[in-house]
Amino acid sequence: MVKTFVLVLIAAVLGGTGHVMLATGMKTIGDLTEAPSHRVGGMVGRTLSNPWVLLGVLLQATFFAMYLTLLSRDDVSKILPMMAIDYIVVVLLAQVVLGEAITPGRWLGVGLIVAGVTMVSRS
Repeated sequence: MVKTFVLVLIAAVLGGTGHVMLATGMKTIGDLTEAPSHRVGGMVGRTLSNPWVLLGVLLQATFFAMYLTLLSRDDVSKILPMMAIDYIVVVLLAQVVLGEAITPGRWLGVGLIVAGVTMVSRS
């Protein structure tokens, strides 16, 4: 169980970091949903060549490979809830890297996630 939890923790850090790297890259691109149609092609090109986005995709791919490995070791009903640790990583990195304000309600939610992960990992 300890080895599985360590692998989950590594995967969650990789996945959470990947999410923040993708967000960092996309902040420099702009809102694709509000862009005029004649600008979307250029924005997509900049997205595909953005180093933050490419790093985020690489980290997400690594996370996915680890997730598949974990599914080969244990029950999906155990592994998937444990992957919620990813949310904790995202909130912490969003605050530190992106400068996002994390409200008390969000911290409460993170606390509930920690409690849930603890319960699932002990079952």
